[in-house]
Amino acid sequence: MYAVLSVTDKTGITELGAGLSRLGLRLVATAGTAGLLREAGLDATVIGDLSGVPELMGGRVRAFHPSVFGGLLYRRGNPADEADVRRHGVPRIDVLVCNFRDLPPDGASEGVLDSIDVGGPAMVRAAAKNHADVLPVVDPADYGAVLGALTAAGGRAGATDPGFRRRLAVKAFARTAAYDRSVHRVLARLAQTGAEQPRT
Repeated sequence: MYAVLSVTDKTGITELGAGLSRLGLRLVATAGTAGLLREAGLDATVIGDLSGVPELMGGRVRAFHPSVFGGLLYRRGNPADEADVRRHGVPRIDVLVCNFRDLPPDGASEGVLDSIDVGGPAMVRAAAKNHADVLPVVDPADYGAVLGALTAAGGRAGATDPGFRRRLAVKAFARTAAYDRSVHRVLARLAQTGAEQPRT
């Protein structure tokens, strides 16, 4: 079982990683998060090693791979999904921990497009959609509760309290919705000012 960690806000991430590791989950992370986990003495695999594809295009493409999204969307016990997992070696991802890259402050025009996080929200939506089997974790304030729930469930996300999983999913979709509204607001402001955005 895997936990995928990809965070901009790294508050508490090493403590969470240590707790997940003690519960038997294998840690997979984007490069910056993996480096921090390794500095703390944890065994963390870079997400490209899981997918077999390195980060591309300056890091713009890292998580978009069936090994990642298949692992997040894999419905345990579904015959078709189980067959695909066996046939294609899709890993079982039980926990996704993700928060998003910051947008430039209001009034800035440089680097806006390059700052938009695409992969993070997509992973969060996938995990939240499949919250029957995956814990979507977007808030460091929930790390302690997540470890407590997993400990009580023997490390298995799908055995945690359904109401707890649903609350995490609600928070996850609220976070992606808020992020999309922020992107819309920034791009709408640039459209009104006529600022030219370079291709990034």
